[in-house]
Amino acid sequence: MKKTELTTCAARLLATGLLCAAASLPAQAASWLLASADPAVVPGEAFQVVVIAPPDSEALPPRLAARIAPPGGGEGIAIELAAAEAEPVDPRQRLYFGRWPQELVGTAMLSLSEAPSARLLLDASAVATAAPAAAGGAPLAAVDGRVDSGVDRMAPVSPAISGTVPAAPNALGFHEPMYFVYGGSHPRSARFQFSFRYRIFDDIGVVAERFPLARGLYFGYTQTSVWDLGSDSKPFRDTSFRPSLFYQFRLSDPGSGGWATLAAGYEHESNGKDGPDTRSIDTLFLQTELRHYLDERGTYVGLIPKAWAYLGKRDNPDITRYRGYAQLGLRVGRDDALMATALLRRGTDGNSGTEIDLSYPLRRSIFSGVGAFVHFQYFRGYGETLRDYNVSVDPQYRIGLSFVR
Repeated sequence: MKKTELTTCAARLLATGLLCAAASLPAQAASWLLASADPAVVPGEAFQVVVIAPPDSEALPPRLAARIAPPGGGEGIAIELAAAEAEPVDPRQRLYFGRWPQELVGTAMLSLSEAPSARLLLDASAVATAAPAAAGGAPLAAVDGRVDSGVDRMAPVSPAISGTVPAAPNALGFHEPMYFVYGGSHPRSARFQFSFRYRIFDDIGVVAERFPLARGLYFGYTQTSVWDLGSDSKPFRDTSFRPSLFYQFRLSDPGSGGWATLAAGYEHESNGKDGPDTRSIDTLFLQTELRHYLDERGTYVGLIPKAWAYLGKRDNPDITRYRGYAQLGLRVGRDDALMATALLRRGTDGNSGTEIDLSYPLRRSIFSGVGAFVHFQYFRGYGETLRDYNVSVDPQYRIGLSFVR
């Protein structure tokens, strides 16, 4: 049996034992307890946990503060747990949803901030070995009747909508890579980008409760700048602003050794200028992200094709000759090691642009997707900036740091 399977099996046995222990606790026991039917969680996705409070405590609140301690110790990562239902049958036994941090990979300990003695060991393997419990099926502790200890059976929880991204308490997150690199030529320049996305509807809000599909609606924003550091006044050569509104949902089960997501929506891109330098486009886009894991260490191959239709391009009517109607993104590597990515575009006249990025973490850490990485970037062809979409540049080599990749 493989090491990952052994770890998961052991964690399952531990979780099962905790659930059994919860059922056999005497009514007067004055301790908190965390339990889960499935100890395998997927980084960046939702997970379920049962919280059982002492009989003499107050009713459990809709939200609980919790902390995840990494394997090597340290302060850990603070998260928030959101109740799966508004009114539980037993106010001292409640099912909560949480979102496991994307950057935390490996075995870690979950505990409650207000009751540190309540702990639960969970396994966030880079390659998911089981689908999140929220993906469907029977709710946790859904046993017919009452248990002998007098603890009420947990009330049924509505399963998540099949195919949607699991809802999570964390609304603000990263969207595209964030980096700062320097180099280029004629003259020297810096290129940097920051990006975020915001999930519009909260899990337990009125809209999400009545229309569960609304949980997959996001607002995204990405800003990319080329800064001319070789000139005396050091002006910004161009800046691209890209707000978007899109819906994202999952197409496949992470337990299959990979996953796929689909996003569709509207995106505006402009450089915020007027006169002859103004550039702007409006598009409807469809993007798929496919990821397949190659080994237990988390090495994977990813494909990110994106296609779009133009709603408006008055400021640059010939942009399709240089940007076309689609692009292809490629990713190969590990989240905690070397990562290589490529972005390929080709216009209707055969004009193309190619960007290749290589990054490596500056220190070994469980914080894999977010942190500090040495970053090398190569670009050649058309479309380095929106203003010069119809100008081809010689190979540009830059090096620097990335913070999200």
